[in-house]
Amino acid sequence: MSARWKLDQQYADIMQHHPFGIALYRPLPLSTFNIGSCGYFDEFGSWNPIAHLKNIDSLQEKGLAIPDDELERAPIEDGIEWGPKTSKRTKEMKVELSGGVDPATGIPLTVSSIYSYSTDTDVGAVLLASNPVTHERFYHKSPFKNWVKKNALTILQRWPEVKEHGVWIVASTFAAAQCEVNMWHEKGKSFQVGFSAEAMGFGKIGNDCKWHTSQRDEGWAKYSSKGDDKVVVFFGGLKFQYTWAFGKDLKTVSRPVLRGPHGEEKKNEAETITTIPDPEYDEGSYFVDCEEYLGDEDEPKTQDGGQW
Repeated sequence: MSARWKLDQQYADIMQHHPFGIALYRPLPLSTFNIGSCGYFDEFGSWNPIAHLKNIDSLQEKGLAIPDDELERAPIEDGIEWGPKTSKRTKEMKVELSGGVDPATGIPLTVSSIYSYSTDTDVGAVLLASNPVTHERFYHKSPFKNWVKKNALTILQRWPEVKEHGVWIVASTFAAAQCEVNMWHEKGKSFQVGFSAEAMGFGKIGNDCKWHTSQRDEGWAKYSSKGDDKVVVFFGGLKFQYTWAFGKDLKTVSRPVLRGPHGEEKKNEAETITTIPDPEYDEGSYFVDCEEYLGDEDEPKTQDGGQW
């Protein structure tokens, strides 16, 4: 696992208490990472698309079967307003402006409020997303599992990288026109952010509200979209993992099984959905396990500490 990928994993871990799925330390364009997208994250944490389940022509060109089940899309929620999203142990404090704004911060003198963010732990994070935030999702999970059952062998043969990285199907996204992300690894460190409207705190940033980070604070990464595109800051989905086993004609089990620890504090519950033959070794097979990483409305099975 690369250093970049470790940061991605750590950010997702410390932001997992938000009920929106997995937080992306490096947000992705909605145009290439949207619901129905199928692909994998490589050893550098980069997204590698395989197919899109709503693009029938592309599926057929790649030798993949089209979904038998209807992919029922929920109405788009495009009026969501968020305030800053922080890691669980990050503290927010309003800064007194009676003495004015410190010019050294580079924060405009016209801001309505300034907030400080800090943590008493070794790591903290803040996400600032412009409003409105758009939420897109599918209603059901079973159509994706059924599609993978039909295509697991073809995917393994054509994209052998999935043996190491697994396969993802994106089932939900939260996206914004722009965002800024900061994650720090220093106990007691603090950051200041100025806002042009008073609708702040753990409440909401209005659609016309702008934020300004202090030029003295390092570590901010800014992501902006082009045109009507957006950047995905949280996503939910199903991860399908290939687990090799010796033997032919192995049978799946009808209940979830544990495949061992993914972290020191927990085990991911994985449902084995099918078994397929090893295309390179006659005496081998692969279990195809499904792990759910979804928002609260979809009753996620994962907890802290798992590698996704």
